[in-house]
Amino acid sequence: MIHRINRLRQFGIFADYNGSGIQQFGKFNLIYGWNGTGKSTLSHVFSCLESRSLIPRFLGGQFNITLEDGSSITEVNLAASQLNIHVFNQSFIRDNIDWDKSVKSILLIAKEKIEDLQALEKMKLELGGKRTAHSTKLNDIKIKTDAQDKFLTGVAKKMKIGLQAIDTSDSYYLNYDRRKLSKFIEGNEQAVVNKDSVLSGEKVIELTNAAKPDHLPTVTFLATVIPEDYFKKAAGRIRDLIATTAVNQAIERLTENPDIRDWVQKGLEVHGHHHSEKCEFCGEPFTKARAEALAAHFSKEFTAFQTRLKDAATWMQSQGAPANELPVATSFYKEFAADATKLEGEYKAAADKIDQQIEGWREALQAKITDPAKTDIQIADVVEGDVMAFNAVLSSLVVLVQKHNNKTDNFSAETSKAKKALELHFAAAEIQEFDYAGNEKQCKELQAAADTDKKAIDELQMKVNDLEAQLSNETVGAKEFNDVLHRFIGRSELCLSFNQQKKGYEIIRNGVGEHDGNLSEGEKTAIAFVYFITKLREGGNNIADTIVVVDDPVSSFDSNHLFHAYSFLKTQCIDSKQLFVLTHNFTYFKLVRDWFTTTNKNRAKKNKSPVAFFYRLDAPPGSPRHSLLVDADESLKNYGSEYHYIFKKLYAYKAKTTLDRDEAFLTANLARKLLESFFTFKFPKGRNDVSALMDAGLTGCTVTTAELKEKIYRFINKYSHSDVIEITEESAENLAGESHSVVGNIFQWIEEVDKKHFDEMVEVAEAV
Repeated sequence: MIHRINRLRQFGIFADYNGSGIQQFGKFNLIYGWNGTGKSTLSHVFSCLESRSLIPRFLGGQFNITLEDGSSITEVNLAASQLNIHVFNQSFIRDNIDWDKSVKSILLIAKEKIEDLQALEKMKLELGGKRTAHSTKLNDIKIKTDAQDKFLTGVAKKMKIGLQAIDTSDSYYLNYDRRKLSKFIEGNEQAVVNKDSVLSGEKVIELTNAAKPDHLPTVTFLATVIPEDYFKKAAGRIRDLIATTAVNQAIERLTENPDIRDWVQKGLEVHGHHHSEKCEFCGEPFTKARAEALAAHFSKEFTAFQTRLKDAATWMQSQGAPANELPVATSFYKEFAADATKLEGEYKAAADKIDQQIEGWREALQAKITDPAKTDIQIADVVEGDVMAFNAVLSSLVVLVQKHNNKTDNFSAETSKAKKALELHFAAAEIQEFDYAGNEKQCKELQAAADTDKKAIDELQMKVNDLEAQLSNETVGAKEFNDVLHRFIGRSELCLSFNQQKKGYEIIRNGVGEHDGNLSEGEKTAIAFVYFITKLREGGNNIADTIVVVDDPVSSFDSNHLFHAYSFLKTQCIDSKQLFVLTHNFTYFKLVRDWFTTTNKNRAKKNKSPVAFFYRLDAPPGSPRHSLLVDADESLKNYGSEYHYIFKKLYAYKAKTTLDRDEAFLTANLARKLLESFFTFKFPKGRNDVSALMDAGLTGCTVTTAELKEKIYRFINKYSHSDVIEITEESAENLAGESHSVVGNIFQWIEEVDKKHFDEMVEVAEAV
């Protein structure tokens, strides 16, 4: 095994590296480094060991690597090295795979089986029969679908004509066609086969009127209903009045002749007003006896009672059904006009019934006025049902007005609703008559059967392909490769296939067609990594005797493939003599880290020493830039995310009074990543750049001002990109002078935006 890289000189970013100060390598070694810290360069050092020669770009480089037996490999004795090492990196991919043509040959094993050849011919005959049966089903499906298409075209044309006649301004129906009808049927699958969707002629006329583009004004109507118990209470008061009498000494002639009585009573009032001592009619003086008799007949109490009766009679003239000014039927939309006319008639009939009953009350009151002494006059209650009917008509009118006004206020939506109902009616009527649903069901059943046949054909074709592959001297290794690839990416459309004419392996998608060069970066990485693992066992190589170096097998993977890559690495390389994993992806680092950590813990339980070790690549900015391989600090080994790690590193700088130049340069890079991570999580809407994120983070802040935000932005923007870092003495001094205060401003800002988060992060940072 490799124990230590003692020295690297003139190896790219490793200008003059001395590794004697770090822990020696073990069986499992995990190296974490951001892009630009020398990760690829370090993998090239291992590639030199594999090829036993210096690669062109490092021809002037020097190195010293100590092995387990105490010997060393240097640039001088490299060619004589017997180290069994295999490296996966971009150089391996470039050297072994031509994405536009083919991959290099993999393990080949010859197999010839006469029985397999006979089975192959039999399978091909069976395959031909299945293809013929499948073709017949597809033809039947086509006949039925053509009939359906013809039906849909005809129905759509009829519906277009009918719906256009309602509203020629609606572009949807103006251009109604088979495509729209088909989409409508799919969206209303249950409704179009429901018999209730086919409407009556009256309902169709109503909806047709409702769909017309005649926009009317709103209707105003205030209904005056009869209050509850109103007539019952009035009847009680009238009954009390007609049952009451006033005390008087009746003069028979006046009692029998009400007209004379009224004339005499009025005359007494006139004589009293003028203080007349003689009869103003005949001129004769009043006799005392006659005056006393008349006074007894028209006593004060009696006169007051008569006044009550007359007042009641006057009040009764205003009683009956309340007057309501009904809106005329022509003011309503056509679909409501018939109901308006009907309700108008019902209103008049209900009002007449009530008025007729109130007229009986008037007659009874007049009889009482005629004979105040009469107490057996009767009146009937107004029928409660008639009152309810009157109020119900008014309520129906109010509802009708609301419907009208709702259509006016929501004219487009209401007319559209009517059109949709008509569209459903016409479609349902035609579909049910044609039995479209039954025909569609038959098509689906035929299609399902055809799909089953196709699946059987594909499975048989795969068996044929497999058998053909076994009978080919060149394709046995491809099958093993494809099996592993399919397990790795979780799907089987990509395959390695040997091209007999080109004598090379091509990448085929879905088992058909020529070589597919249109691969995603993730697919390329997956193919390359599986190819690398397959090559490890080529020629009888024993992985237990092999040092395996893997440089970022996840650079272009999504999160799902990260776990595939990790699982694949673990299952395939756990038995290697020694394993080096280099990555910049923290999620992948964490997966491998946890695997290695668990391995050490299990060994510790058995009192065995650890075999897994962790390292970090560090490339502090400076001139010239250089990189270091160092032991991973505790925060990197313990934290659950890169964000924790960056927070810890930057928080440690905050505690320092001053920062040296290297620390100051690193501060700018860390500050940018910290702010990007924090604000991206806090404000997840897509934003173009870090400036937009910082603008979002400034919202609602009072301690962190726009000026302070600009200062932070300029600092990280100026000093966090290697291609624009200014390395003059003046800029370096500015950086060192500003960095400490900017770090404080950044943590102040994070605390202001989310204090709870900040406090917990500080606890975590200080605890480790």
